[in-house]
Amino acid sequence: MTLAFGLVHDELSPKDVCNGLSMTVTARTWEETRFLSVAADYSEWLEPDELAGWEKELRTAAHSLAAVTDLGPSIGVPGARSG
Repeated sequence: MTLAFGLVHDELSPKDVCNGLSMTVTARTWEETRFLSVAADYSEWLEPDELAGWEKELRTAAHSLAAVTDLGPSIGVPGARSG
């Protein structure tokens, strides 16, 4: 999942991840399911204290997914921030 790697490597923000999700994405593993599930919980109406917890949970899920996949950090990340 390029979105997870983008988040893990600080190329994408948590909000970028949500904006990059497609409603047709299908998870094949527990780690993919968890990452997509947490990302789908985003709402622009989250309170600041809720947002911090959600971001932490999303980053944890992204790290778990990145750790079990064979995709490397050199993959292209759509919408990646430069710099």
